[in-house]
Amino acid sequence: MRKRLGVLLAAGLAATAATAVSAVPAAAGPASAPSAVPAGASSLTSLTITKTGTGWGGPLYKQVTLECEPTGGTHPTAEDACGRLVAVDGQFDKLPLLGPACPPVWAPVTVTVTGTWRLQPVSFTKTYSSDCDAGVRSTHVFRF
Repeated sequence: MRKRLGVLLAAGLAATAATAVSAVPAAAGPASAPSAVPAGASSLTSLTITKTGTGWGGPLYKQVTLECEPTGGTHPTAEDACGRLVAVDGQFDKLPLLGPACPPVWAPVTVTVTGTWRLQPVSFTKTYSSDCDAGVRSTHVFRF
């Protein structure tokens, strides 16, 4: 009787352990790239990007939202912008120069980014010589 009870107890523990192991999610990739969006969060990255300054026609104020992983928001080229940010691990100051230079016009534009990058707080501000320059110097992430 004791032997049978021990076997049943061992079988029950094995079944419980198997259930617990199957409930654990697969190992995630690098720590900087979580594999799933936590419950209640819409995306891993949620940013508000604002441009203020002087445009060709006078005062400039533009604002978009950008969500990555999954892609969304009001940014006109959200998928491309997310891809470019992933390439520099969300470091806005590391976005490479893209394409031809802009005309040498001084119409300063300040870009401000707030929100989260892969669930980490983000705060970035930089002034560019013009709206065109902001787009070119951010690989078009700030082109909107």
